[in-house]
Amino acid sequence: MNKKLKLFLAALAVTGYATATETDYVYLHSDNPAVKWEVAPQSDTSSWISAVVPGTVFNSYVVAGLEKDPNFGDNIHQVDRSKYDRSFWYRAEFAVPDNFNKELIWLNFNGVNRKADIYLNDQPLGTLDGFMHRGRFNVTNIIKKTGKNILTVLVHIPQKPLANQGSPNYLSSGGWDWMPYVPGLNSGITDKVYLSNTGQVTMIDPWIRTDLPSHARADLSVQLEVKNNAPQSGKAIVKGTVMPGNITFTQEVDIDGNSTKLVKFDKRFFPQLGINSPKLWWPNGYGDPNLYTCTFEVTVNGQVSETRDVKFGIKKYTYDKEGNTFHIHINGVPVFIKGANWGMSEYMLRCRGQEYDTKIRLHKEMNLNMIRNWLGSTTDDEFYEACDKYGIMVWDDFWINSNPNLPYDLNVFNNNMMEKIKRVRNHPSIAVWCGDNESNPQPPLEGWMAENIKTFDGGDRYFQANSHADGLTGSGPWGAFEARHYFTKYPDGLEGDPARGWGFRTEIGTAVVLSKVSGSLCHRKTGGPVMICGTYTTLVLPHSMLPPIGMQLL
Repeated sequence: MNKKLKLFLAALAVTGYATATETDYVYLHSDNPAVKWEVAPQSDTSSWISAVVPGTVFNSYVVAGLEKDPNFGDNIHQVDRSKYDRSFWYRAEFAVPDNFNKELIWLNFNGVNRKADIYLNDQPLGTLDGFMHRGRFNVTNIIKKTGKNILTVLVHIPQKPLANQGSPNYLSSGGWDWMPYVPGLNSGITDKVYLSNTGQVTMIDPWIRTDLPSHARADLSVQLEVKNNAPQSGKAIVKGTVMPGNITFTQEVDIDGNSTKLVKFDKRFFPQLGINSPKLWWPNGYGDPNLYTCTFEVTVNGQVSETRDVKFGIKKYTYDKEGNTFHIHINGVPVFIKGANWGMSEYMLRCRGQEYDTKIRLHKEMNLNMIRNWLGSTTDDEFYEACDKYGIMVWDDFWINSNPNLPYDLNVFNNNMMEKIKRVRNHPSIAVWCGDNESNPQPPLEGWMAENIKTFDGGDRYFQANSHADGLTGSGPWGAFEARHYFTKYPDGLEGDPARGWGFRTEIGTAVVLSKVSGSLCHRKTGGPVMICGTYTTLVLPHSMLPPIGMQLL
């Protein structure tokens, strides 16, 4: 491996991209000097330009100097949308690292907006459908161990209208209160692409849950799926090591050929998972956001087949509605919510890596302790990692708004929801799941959402079906209360029109200020020319006052 590539991978590990050893992962991004990405319209593959990956088609043309700076003047409104509102081919050349010496090679995608057909060396691998749909393709028999490999990806833009028929996608890409229409609707290879190298037995979505009988003891439970990719049955040893503390647990499993087995660990059979004097995860202002790391390892015949690192926090969320107010408790302590809406990380998806650390750190320094991930518009791992690190809780939305319609493909929406929960559920920062922006999701979505969260997040966190209710009917699988228990009346900039209903109304803001509010989340105590929900306060600024870094003033 050349020196530049080693330095590149080391940098990725620092920013939180890498989750295994350098010899097991290689990221195929456009800033990797060993990889060359290009993009061209499906209808004209004679006009390739250099591509930014991860990124969007439109941004690639901006970076190439073929479009004027979209943040200057009204340039973005002058773009010919028809040039980008269509399907595009991506193409990359890469070589397999010499140190990939295990049996299997995988090609991995963490997200493509909105749909993509994947090919390697002219062989179809499959289709990713939905911007949270992960792909893990066994390319061992297709990839060339020496010489160049050609990866091609045909990316299709979301169907219109984005909300909600085209969901799941970045809904505000079609234009919203605070941002313009983005040409191409932020279509592209929008998340990580990488090669990984494993033995025949692999792991799927390790999940660590924590319970807190008292501050003096924590009980962990762990589960993961183990997959035997070989045709013959065999034995594997699954081992976990929790640090700090050097707490280890091991289980031997028999797995049939080409099959998957669920493996569980809890304190009944592994008493070491009852941890004395745990270092708890606390939100900003209530203590340190302590984190643990569990290193999972599966071995076959004494050889390590795959390794995964999972960060988690020991915490317990509880909730109540005493005094007609929605309260959040962490580790038995009531939390005074001080938060801000996070509309998008950046309206053309140009926020990456270390930039998340900076933005979330600024939230901490503003003495905030919660961010609402509005419409689930932020999908990057680094967002959640930074929230974990700085003690910022997340009110996490899914991809539906108040339009009275359903996604064209409910199964795709449901599958993407399951993918999201499994992907981010280990993050201690997630405090509330929210199904819909501004109104209740229509059947069958609400039932599916509740069941998904119960199944894949264990019912440990609260599920609220909406971010406001147009009437007085709130919802949620663990209590259907009137919306006023959660939300404030629609203020409409002043005192509001009661006929509008009740709302968690921060999404039109572009700057965040703190209000002098006494009370808890969504319990209005004051009025004025700002929109307030508890201590969530939004001050609307003109678009011209936005900083060039993105759509939120942080």
